[in-house]
Amino acid sequence: MTRTAALASLLLGLLGACDEEEAPARPEGCVEGVASVPARMHAGMSVAHNYQRGGARGYGTETSAATLRELRELGVRWVSLAPFGFMRSLEASEVGLAAARPEAENDARMEREIRAAHALGLRVFLKPHVWVAGGAWRGDLEPADPDAWWQSYRAFTLHYARMAARLDVALLCVGVELPTDDAARWRALIRDVREVYDGELTFAANWDRVDDVAFWPALDHVGVQLYPPLARGLGAEEEAMRAALDRRLDGLERTAARAGRPLLITEVGYKAIEGTEVHPHEWPERLGRPRVSEEAQARAYRRLFASISGRERVSGLYLWKWFTDPTTDEEGPHGFSPRDKLAEAVVRTAYRPRCR
Repeated sequence: MTRTAALASLLLGLLGACDEEEAPARPEGCVEGVASVPARMHAGMSVAHNYQRGGARGYGTETSAATLRELRELGVRWVSLAPFGFMRSLEASEVGLAAARPEAENDARMEREIRAAHALGLRVFLKPHVWVAGGAWRGDLEPADPDAWWQSYRAFTLHYARMAARLDVALLCVGVELPTDDAARWRALIRDVREVYDGELTFAANWDRVDDVAFWPALDHVGVQLYPPLARGLGAEEEAMRAALDRRLDGLERTAARAGRPLLITEVGYKAIEGTEVHPHEWPERLGRPRVSEEAQARAYRRLFASISGRERVSGLYLWKWFTDPTTDEEGPHGFSPRDKLAEAVVRTAYRPRCR
């Protein structure tokens, strides 16, 4: 039996499919009992640029354009595109642009990718990230020269704000998981961005730092990178994990309500491993040798959509992640991407109304 046929057979047995007329021979048909993402919400996907082969299958290539078409068929209505700025360490005082790196998310690539998305009717969330050498977490930044860092980060952000304005990008992120203690500087940066860009703005706060952000009213969405642990170990009851997720979302909605803004889930995802809810933010390679489980990933997405679908305060969500290159081996079978896994059909059912 081929992998495609095996996945389809497993999907039918474990998740329950729609009638035969609606269910093709691979996991891309309907799945019973999956909650819909309302049309008013961003049905989003984080599209990840592939650096391999010198970026030959990354942003701005025909391979990526084909992936965008695939996402549109999946039911995706918004795509999150992430150009990176680079720092040498957590103490560095400069954020370097990718403009001089041909394999990276340089401006030419970004423009082609944004135009390709728009040509397909997809709306774009431009989400510049800061990458710290060695994979250190950007939330722990302590630049040696804060004034120099802010000058550099301002230039980095305004560079993409001007790009977003020129290419009619609908939503721009002014920061991802960065420290927010200097609220005055963040407000000043937001004012500067609004001088050159008239679309909507958000900040993507880590799930446990949303209440630390004092400048939410200056933005259009309260943004959250949603990776809270829902269980302490393997074997947790589904009802308990659903309750934990609902409690977390209730709290985030209260924060958004105090700010008078909608709640946007700027990133959320689950690995295809047993216990995917225990350390949802961790990269697969940092968890040793977890057992691959497409079923656990699919259940996690079902739970997510059930918790999100009826929430009036939530303006949308972006799933992590979908690579530009369908043949990539960057993550392996235990990684975050739902592509060609059981979770793909769950996402399709939630995002595509005609699956009903």
